[in-house]
Amino acid sequence: MNDEVIVICPELASGSGGLADYTRRLVEQWNGKFQLRFILPSGGNAHALSSPNFKVDVVERNSAALLEKLPLHGGKVLLQYSAYGFDHFGYPRWLLQALANWKDTRGSLVVMLHEIWTFWPVLNKNYPIQRLHRRDLRTLLARADAVFTSTASQAEHLGKLEPTANVEVLPVGSNIRPRSGFPAKREPGLAVLFGLQGARLRTLRTMESDLQALASASLLTKLATVGGSNTPEGDREELDLLGRLRLSRGVEQAGARAENEISEWLGHASFGISAQDELSLTKSSTCMAYAAHGLNILSPVADASKPEPLCRLVSPAELLRGMSADELAHRAEDLRAWQDRVSSWSAIADRFAAALIS
Repeated sequence: MNDEVIVICPELASGSGGLADYTRRLVEQWNGKFQLRFILPSGGNAHALSSPNFKVDVVERNSAALLEKLPLHGGKVLLQYSAYGFDHFGYPRWLLQALANWKDTRGSLVVMLHEIWTFWPVLNKNYPIQRLHRRDLRTLLARADAVFTSTASQAEHLGKLEPTANVEVLPVGSNIRPRSGFPAKREPGLAVLFGLQGARLRTLRTMESDLQALASASLLTKLATVGGSNTPEGDREELDLLGRLRLSRGVEQAGARAENEISEWLGHASFGISAQDELSLTKSSTCMAYAAHGLNILSPVADASKPEPLCRLVSPAELLRGMSADELAHRAEDLRAWQDRVSSWSAIADRFAAALIS
């Protein structure tokens, strides 16, 4: 029996992108469970973790080059898929067709679709590319042994594209691991807005009136923004938006920090702030970081009538109406337990491992 698992991904270097970080966390959790080999496209940031347990092959972006690196008989392949990660135009035909052809006569194929296709309108010049992309994805889905994606909406689109595919939703993991000794004592009224600056600015613009109301009611008294990709212009806009909230204890722009420092901020805060829409919430590693640290997530999409995690979030309106400390603590703990059950890195690694060996 061949115990080798081949992981095909667009990047591996730490910090080069979300799929690289995702794959590295996965490998850490497997901890030698499989003999690993990585295949990356040329130009795909191929600096790998230092380990004697696996190697990295870099291939040209064509079907023949990829097929040469895949086993002639048997084999297990895990594809970490993002269309733009493998192709600048969002249609990696070479990858999809090579894997479909390989799967026809050979081993096991597990596909994780982090992104699917771009929804261009009919009159857009890119619409034909979208149709071709969907056609090749449908062929691959029909032949794969297991298919995963990170949101229910993406799973619905994939199920309509290829009804025979059994698509399973696997939310992303937290990009920040809780420190040892977590949880720390919470600081009442402290909220954290974590993420890259572009996302932070969109959140502040979207939730400005809600946050102003919470500040006026003294339910939020201090807000810290934490994360990188800052620009001088972005810093000025962020400070202006924060100043409009008129928080009694002020604001702090913490900027980019090391993982343990971010975890400390999340461990001391009472609230995490998110404007992620309902369809993309489970693919937000920032929201999962809030959840893993036991924070109440303030979100416009909180809804007690909907499934987890939406029913575990807190809307600004209900917080203004009045929520007891016990209810807030209960909701935060339920959210943390949900995240640990479905999208802790150990749970993600176990699910992929089961699919690969079934």
